[in-house]
Parts: sequence; structure tokens; C-alpha cells
Amino acid sequence: MALTILAITMGAYLSQLNTQVSQTHSIRNRTLAHWVGQNHLAKLRIENQWPSLNSQTFRAVQGQQEWQILQRVSATPNAQIKRVELKMFAADGTFSGSLVGYVAND
Repeated sequence: MALTILAITMGAYLSQLNTQVSQTHSIRNRTLAHWVGQNHLAKLRIENQWPSLNSQTFRAVQGQQEWQILQRVSATPNAQIKRVELKMFAADGTFSGSLVGYVAND
């Protein structure tokens, strides 16, 4: 009887552990994706780049993992400011996050 109770308890424990590992992986990827996006926007600003109005794809490495960044640039009502929308994908193509920033033409 005790072994049956132990087996049921261990099964539930292992199921919960699997869920926690999966959630931890997802949170890690979202955090790294956000950092990748922040770094990309900072690079645009530091290098004083004035991006063209289009979509481009970039690659970056963060957390010993390769990332793909889809950048979409659009105009704003102010001609000296552009909207930069980034979507980050993990190496396996999994969407991991998005970020929107603005770049000014100095």
C-alpha cells in the first residue's frame, strides 16, 4: 500500500518538475530575446544609423545562442523619428519576443 502511494506521489512530482523546467526554459528565452532586442536598438543609436523604411533580418548571439532579429522600420508623424519594431526568434525559429523603439535623426 505504501509503495502505491509513493508511486502516485512521485508521478505527480515528476509531472510538476517537467512543467517547471519547461517554464524556466521559456522565461530564459524571453529574457535573452529582450536583451538581444535592447542591444540591437542600442547599436542603432550608438552608431547613429538612420535605418531605411523596410524590413531586414539580422543575426546576433546572446547567451551562447544564435538569434534572428526581424526589423521593421516605419515612419512617424515626426520626420526626424522612425519607429523600429523588432521580433526575435531563437535559433530553432521559435518566436521569443518583440520590442518597439524609436530612432532619432541627429
